[in-house]
Amino acid sequence: MKTRVLILIAAFALAGCAANNTRLDQLESRLNSVEQAANAARDAAGNVESQISAANQAASNAQSTAQRALDAANSATERANRIAETCCSRK
Repeated sequence: MKTRVLILIAAFALAGCAANNTRLDQLESRLNSVEQAANAARDAAGNVESQISAANQAASNAQSTAQRALDAANSATERANRIAETCCSRK
């Protein structure tokens, strides 16, 4: 009788360990999935950061080009005004 009780207790203990191992495997699988998603999110954030940096550089270049164009336009206007003054003062 005692042997049967011990065998039953051992069987329940082994069944419990097997159930815990299955649960552990499931948790490890979910953890791996979450880690993969986190890595993908990190990579995507890195790509976005790269794109933002490139966009900022392009905006800076565009601003510099626009400033040079404005400076050239102002210079041309000043020259045109000087020419107009010279022509008008000769008449």
